[in-house]
Amino acid sequence: MAHMQDYIARLEDGYRAATPRSRELFERSLVHMPGGAKGAYYYKPYPLAMERGEGCHLHDVDGRSYVDFTNHHTSLIVGHRHPAVLAAVDKQMQKGITLSAPVGIESENAAEICSRVPSVEKLRFCNSGTEATLHAIRLARGLTDRPKIAKFEGGYHGSHDTVEISVAPPLDRAGPADAPIAVPQVKGISPRALEEIVLLPYGDEAAVEKLVVENREELACVMYDPKAGIMPQKPAFAQFLRRITEENDILLIFDEIVGFSTGRSGLHGRLGIKPDLSTYGKIVGGGFPVGAFGGRADIMELLDGTKAPSGFFQSGSFSAHPLGMAAGLATLQQLTTEAFAHLENLSERLCNGLNGLFEEEAFEAQAVHNGAVFSIHFTKDELINYRSIAAADKTMSYPIFLSLLEEGYLLSYGMAMNSISLPTRERDIDGLIAAFGRLIRNMKGASR
Repeated sequence: MAHMQDYIARLEDGYRAATPRSRELFERSLVHMPGGAKGAYYYKPYPLAMERGEGCHLHDVDGRSYVDFTNHHTSLIVGHRHPAVLAAVDKQMQKGITLSAPVGIESENAAEICSRVPSVEKLRFCNSGTEATLHAIRLARGLTDRPKIAKFEGGYHGSHDTVEISVAPPLDRAGPADAPIAVPQVKGISPRALEEIVLLPYGDEAAVEKLVVENREELACVMYDPKAGIMPQKPAFAQFLRRITEENDILLIFDEIVGFSTGRSGLHGRLGIKPDLSTYGKIVGGGFPVGAFGGRADIMELLDGTKAPSGFFQSGSFSAHPLGMAAGLATLQQLTTEAFAHLENLSERLCNGLNGLFEEEAFEAQAVHNGAVFSIHFTKDELINYRSIAAADKTMSYPIFLSLLEEGYLLSYGMAMNSISLPTRERDIDGLIAAFGRLIRNMKGASR
């Protein structure tokens, strides 16, 4: 253990020596911003500050470059500064940033999404994935006149009170595996939010059916976050969930905020189900803050202002912002069947290469993926639900993250929900695998 601590200290010293400008900017930001950076951007010893991106590369303020395997939490699936996206945004900028009225491109973007996803008959735009899930849940509750929603333990649907529960609960507070206890993710959540959640265990059909049936008179919807690229998918479980929600007259809301990057019709298209509503974000804005929610026409038309008042309403000063619509449409237009095949092939190459390396080196880790999204978990145990992922060794992420930065590769700090972008090539994939091989051997030497 002492040797590993020395190894980490050397990595940190090297990081500080190579990134003085990033450190300076971070310390300056601490003066007026709590923590210096938002939660997702902070990592020890301080976060890198980036100057620019190009294709699949990022360049920091100290002149170092990295192959980018984060791509802004999967949203930049076409890479940085894609010419088509830049041209679309510039064209719209010349017309106006925002014009206090529809401009037309929002309907083109909606039509593009609806054409790709058969279950989405009508769609509304908002500003984020968080807003998308908030409005979808409001529709479900208002339509059914039921107060509760069900979500899966470990599922993340944004940062509003209704869903920011048991996203990453400590295992010693999570309760029985087949009847998880709702645990608030952050302080300040409404106490009533816990009373309005039915928490479901992923993958356990018998337990899920029992909980759904027991609560069906109060359940408006089941929120389904399939952890695309984080956990292996089980089509049979998704199909089971669709069946029992239909049988019990409960709406199924499928969270595609990450999953839409896995194929033309998103993850639920790959899993062979048709939810009542779906929520979107990330790639639908092409790097801008855009969310969307859509589904059955009869549900979405509750928001139709041309008809008699329904009691529902959704708007926002920046919802369907023209620049975000332009970038999102240009991004989707790049995502052809061939583009998704390219991303899938690269992910397969990466995960097969890493898993082969882990086996060869007797290193307790595994790589999983869906489409462009991949994660690395430091365990040999089967990944079946949140608890199996939570039980993995979390101490390995930090030295590996720093080691990969030294090698010129940027992955997510926790090694989960990384993303490949269209400009990535096989040489970038093979380089990352080789870098992993070197750092594993270095870590083994440090542990002796």
